[in-house]
Amino acid sequence: MTVRASILIPTHDRAQTLRIAVSTALAQTVLDLEVLIIGDGVTDGVRTAANELARQDSRVRFFDNPKGANHGEPYRHDAIVHARGGAIFYLCDDDLLMAEHVSDLLELLETHDFVQSLNGFVTIEGEIGLYPADLADPETVQRHLSDEVPFNNVSLTGTAHSRDFYLRMVDPWTTTPKGFWPDQYQARKFFRAPGCRSATSRRMTALQFPTLATARETWPEKDRVVELLRWIGLTVTADGQEQINERVAASTRRRLDREYQRATELSVSDENHRRLAASTRSRLDLEHQRATELSVSDENHRRLAAEYRAELQSMLASRSWRATAPLRWLRRVVSSRRWGG
Repeated sequence: MTVRASILIPTHDRAQTLRIAVSTALAQTVLDLEVLIIGDGVTDGVRTAANELARQDSRVRFFDNPKGANHGEPYRHDAIVHARGGAIFYLCDDDLLMAEHVSDLLELLETHDFVQSLNGFVTIEGEIGLYPADLADPETVQRHLSDEVPFNNVSLTGTAHSRDFYLRMVDPWTTTPKGFWPDQYQARKFFRAPGCRSATSRRMTALQFPTLATARETWPEKDRVVELLRWIGLTVTADGQEQINERVAASTRRRLDREYQRATELSVSDENHRRLAASTRSRLDLEHQRATELSVSDENHRRLAAEYRAELQSMLASRSWRATAPLRWLRRVVSSRRWGG
């Protein structure tokens, strides 16, 4: 029996957060899917939880593998071989999916091979941070492939690819060598595959709660559960996605503010630079005010607000914006008819 999507969840020792992650995978607006829990030398608690989840919902399957090297990456290949879905999705066992995540990326996969949600993370303070990258941008792809400067804005959670595309690859999931992250190493394989068409969604439909280099490294699992439970309501409420969109826009705004601050500090003695920065500040303030004051009851206003958020996200995802000097970016914004109208 085939399904539209297979969601792979690698796991080792997080029984309680696994239950929450699986619940958001099963709560998708696309019902014709399966969830494959990929065990990598799991604890007794994880084994019990995974088997219970499989008994409770026939769409869940559990692969109880012995502990493999590193994170058991080859087990992901085995799961894809046995998957029934035409599209392969990924979810970490301590992250969440918004209800329309599968639907969003299935639409992208109609014309692409490897896709991701707008990539970002939840801070321990409850704010949204971004890993800005447009995978449809050839320059972004080349940055991921470069061996000179390590770069990775692709995560495991929130990515998806065609199963057929994967099976045609000559280099599938394998144990990640030292010096790379598993998601980074595999993404580079996707990008190198002949004819790979990649893209990034305009919406953040996957919520990541990273452990590495955060205070979560020392949290007991019960604290991780408490945090996820504070967010899980957004994955199923009617306006949950809109709330995430607004938080992403706020995060983008903070980045714009930081860039503005950097620009004004570059040459405060130069009158032209001061005038340019002041003009840009005024335009950004006006656009922000227009977007935030729009009536949510008016469809045209909602559309304008959405266009504004998309504009901010597009600017944020632009490699040239990040790589060039802030003043060059400011000049481009000021001269743009979109921002000047």
